[in-house]
Amino acid sequence: MSKSIIIIGAGIAGLSAGCYGRMNGYHTHIFEQHDKPGGLCTAWKRKDYTIDGCIHWLVGSNPNSDFNRLWRELGALRGMEIVDHEVFIRFEGTDGRSFDLYTDVDRLERHMKELAPADVAAIEDLTGTIRSISRARMPLAKPREISTPLDGLRMLPRMLPLVRPLLKWRKTPLAAFAERFTDPLLYEAFTRLFGLPDFPLLGFTFTMAWLNNRDAGYPVGGSLEFSRNIERRYLDLGGEITYKARVDRILVEKGRAAGVRLEDGSEHRADVVISAADGHATIFDMLQGKYLDTKTRERYDSMPIFEPLVQIALGVAAELPCEPQTVDFPLPSPLEIAGKRHDRIQVVNHRFDPTQMPRGKTEIGRAHV
Repeated sequence: MSKSIIIIGAGIAGLSAGCYGRMNGYHTHIFEQHDKPGGLCTAWKRKDYTIDGCIHWLVGSNPNSDFNRLWRELGALRGMEIVDHEVFIRFEGTDGRSFDLYTDVDRLERHMKELAPADVAAIEDLTGTIRSISRARMPLAKPREISTPLDGLRMLPRMLPLVRPLLKWRKTPLAAFAERFTDPLLYEAFTRLFGLPDFPLLGFTFTMAWLNNRDAGYPVGGSLEFSRNIERRYLDLGGEITYKARVDRILVEKGRAAGVRLEDGSEHRADVVISAADGHATIFDMLQGKYLDTKTRERYDSMPIFEPLVQIALGVAAELPCEPQTVDFPLPSPLEIAGKRHDRIQVVNHRFDPTQMPRGKTEIGRAHV
């Protein structure tokens, strides 16, 4: 008799857990408080426009990459065209010049040297790091709990190109690296593009390496269609989902999770319970804070809270075919929003996904303010 799993949440993690549970012979039942799949990987309609709330680029979009195997197993990209952008972001400086963050590292290097010939050493250091990371083949490692020393040895040859970048830049913020640029445009771009003072240099270079490898494209159809593809795969495998079913408690018996109690009072039992819900809600609400260790409590008590994001999207009665997908530009005069001063804005032109807007029109959006 096959074992059973209850999964809390039909986001990407919950749906994926359900799929792999079914592939391995478990009876699986997902409980989701919303009326649709995806969690944060979602979209919503406003008249003739689809406002996408998540995917701007997706690691594993290249069919030849190791990560793409996961998306194939989950059916996530079924029927979806992939768009690889030529320019990731155009940064318009306060000095009137523009810097294009090209996704191709060779073109990016040439462009930066044309803009700032005095900064060749810093530019080559940056683009050389991107190339090194691009050469690495990052395999899908086994979970640490079931990995063996032999598994680690097998990974080493594919990970060797990462050794030098990781050792050299593991503690360096992007803004600190930007101090090496004497050109004011490049300095301004690399200190302002990502909006976080401690954004890691490795976070930037890994992203650019994926883009350079055409392994961080955008799936046309967007976030909700991506989520529905995994939902279809899960249901095709024989999995069960109950929507509009909020979990109130995780039932614990003899020190083990034994099931869930829903908000409506009904109880459901399983051999295994997986929470793919918010960590705080799981630990403090569904488990009532009874199973906290000191380290976990300290993290929730002391770690800084990420600033909330507000997404703004506008439907425009015009086509904007010549603009890059994202433009970051200075405002004519600063704005103050919720006590915070803003002197720049970043706008995404969604022309690359015609499914999100009527013909002859454009959707533009700002990921957050």
